Amino acid sequence: MGVLPVYKDSFFCGLEREDGLQLVMMHDNGVVRCDVNIDSRFEGYTDVLHGGMIFGILDVIIWYAIFMETKKICMTRHTEMDFLKPVMCDTPYIAKGKFLKVEERDFLATAWMEDRHGELCARVDAIFREAKDISAAHFINRFDFSRTSPKIKQHFYSLLDETHKKKVKS
Repeated sequence: MGVLPVYKDSFFCGLEREDGLQLVMMHDNGVVRCDVNIDSRFEGYTDVLHGGMIFGILDVIIWYAIFMETKKICMTRHTEMDFLKPVMCDTPYIAKGKFLKVEERDFLATAWMEDRHGELCARVDAIFREAKDISAAHFINRFDFSRTSPKIKQHFYSLLDETHKKKVKS
């Protein structure tokens, strides 16, 4: 299992975002996961985590899951979200996600949040599309690799090698 790099400006993962969640994303055998324990600053109802926060966490996990499997920079196009059980503030949960498949231009993935007993609390199924006109170099430079292994860092940096090869062939 390896720690994934952090998009520096991310509210969800950015290490320098004092107002953010500073989640640590991990990758292992095609699954991205993170431990979640969010305080009451983000409650929707008393002691219940706001659904928008749950969605945001799962959306980030899906992004990482797609990138780790495809090396494609993708963005959310469509989602379907199910809230199955309240997610409580100041309570530990695990959020997980995985890439499913590519259908034409669509990248399909899913993510979910479980309580400490493994009970499903929320789930999102998503369709992402590859982003256009994004510089791979600019993209990579926005990440903090300070906690990642050399293997995971190389996985991200290989995007630069692939972009360079495409330009040379053109």
